[in-house]
Amino acid sequence: MNMAVRSPTVFLDRALEPIRPWLLDDQVVEICANGPGEVWVERFGQAAMERHAVPELTEAAIRHLTERVAGHSGQSVNEEHPLLSAALPTGERFQGVLPPATTGGGAFAIRKQVIKEMRLDDYRKLGAFSKVSTLTEGALSETDQRLCEHLHSGQIEDFIRLAVVSRYSILLSGGTSSGKTTFLNAILKEVPAEERIITIEDTREVMPVQGNHLALVASKGDQGEARVTVETLLQASMRLRPDRIFLGEIRGAEAYSFLRAINTGHPGSITTVHADSPAGAFEQLALMVMQAGLGLRRDEIVGYIKAVLPIVIQQTKIGGWRGTSAVHFAKMAEWQAGRTARGLRPVGCDASGGRGSRAARRRP
Repeated sequence: MNMAVRSPTVFLDRALEPIRPWLLDDQVVEICANGPGEVWVERFGQAAMERHAVPELTEAAIRHLTERVAGHSGQSVNEEHPLLSAALPTGERFQGVLPPATTGGGAFAIRKQVIKEMRLDDYRKLGAFSKVSTLTEGALSETDQRLCEHLHSGQIEDFIRLAVVSRYSILLSGGTSSGKTTFLNAILKEVPAEERIITIEDTREVMPVQGNHLALVASKGDQGEARVTVETLLQASMRLRPDRIFLGEIRGAEAYSFLRAINTGHPGSITTVHADSPAGAFEQLALMVMQAGLGLRRDEIVGYIKAVLPIVIQQTKIGGWRGTSAVHFAKMAEWQAGRTARGLRPVGCDASGGRGSRAARRRP
């Protein structure tokens, strides 16, 4: 593909020069820059993205490229309007983010149009069917059962680690100064190093250790020139190729957008909410989702939330003690019912934010 011939804008063509090798590579499906000096590339059939140093991709070059794409599409991008969703002349989807909506000096993601002629046999050879599990509706998966066993035996650390690695989405609940953000950062360290993380906050507190991460920053009240909401950043993040989205705190109508984001290919995402119990966390989230005006009943909304966020970890502050006081896992009641049916004694692990497991109830 000759980009210079196909591009109607020579200035845009020049701005694309630092990333041209990957634009011309038919095996590349996504090109992401989290800031100056490097790109992360996804190739067809590969799970992990690969990092490439690009010294000529400076902060000025990222801004120049984003401005050229904006100009080609009849849009503008600046400090007041730092987000750009557009298409390149050759059809590639472009999402750009400039400061102050990101702290890294500018970012972008380019999604290429890659259409391959494939047969079912080709998918088989690529291993596309190697991880299929056959489940009847409502059946517990092997991982569900292992999580329930960890919770039953009070192995909370093992429960959380397995949930994170297995990409179960989690809601961290707690009051003010209960340690939610600190605990979120601890959980984040359990995410596999090869995954791409996008964080969304109005004050930078979540600090991923993974190399491939992008921090998006929302406007805080009326401060600053930009008017970028968490809602608009969530929409933009969907075009930035995240494996997981970490939302610092959920406060309002963006709750529904976050749930939709999880449910459309981004499991393992995590957010926090102010509440005093898992049951209270579901109620808080339901009230926020109702602000979206979906016309659903409260019980329908709560059911949807529990399906999308099956785990709630309650953080509590009592005097000088901060820690986990309860764990909700949506599959626990079903697992306990199975134990009862097999003649095993029910245990105290809580699936509704009530008593909790022995370890979760423990106090110093």
